[in-house]
Amino acid sequence: MKLKTLLAQTALAGALALTVVAPALAQTYTKEQLQQTYSSYLQSEGFNPNITQAGNVRFRREGKFYIIYVDEKDPEYFRLVLSFSAEDKSAQARNRRLEGANLATTETKVVKAYVDSDGDPNFACEMFLIVPGDFKTHLPRLLRAMDTAYEKYNKKIADMR
Repeated sequence: MKLKTLLAQTALAGALALTVVAPALAQTYTKEQLQQTYSSYLQSEGFNPNITQAGNVRFRREGKFYIIYVDEKDPEYFRLVLSFSAEDKSAQARNRRLEGANLATTETKVVKAYVDSDGDPNFACEMFLIVPGDFKTHLPRLLRAMDTAYEKYNKKIADMR
């Protein structure tokens, strides 16, 4: 194939891709639209989502509360967080939580586990999407990854006692 033909085909393919993706990228979303997008899907999947005072979407799954952060300034950014309050706030317990979070982050794809300034464990999945509704495609796997990270975290904590 001639170089000129290959370059022309590549340019045409790039132009076509932009005509498909550009309108999606140019779309703006209000906080309410994002809340509705997340809440509607969660409701259809059997969860009972609600809107927090901060405007995020919260839902319960298998006894744990998750939050989807809503950011109308960056609607393609998706952040799902699982956090809970640890009862033991001692330095030793905090160190165990840090070790558990390090292991969970290291051994689990996509999930970031960390200990916040109060000493409580958090698990977060973050990604950039083409359009906010694309989270639907990823949510089941993200939740499984969170489960895996949470299990690894808890095992490490138990092993250190």
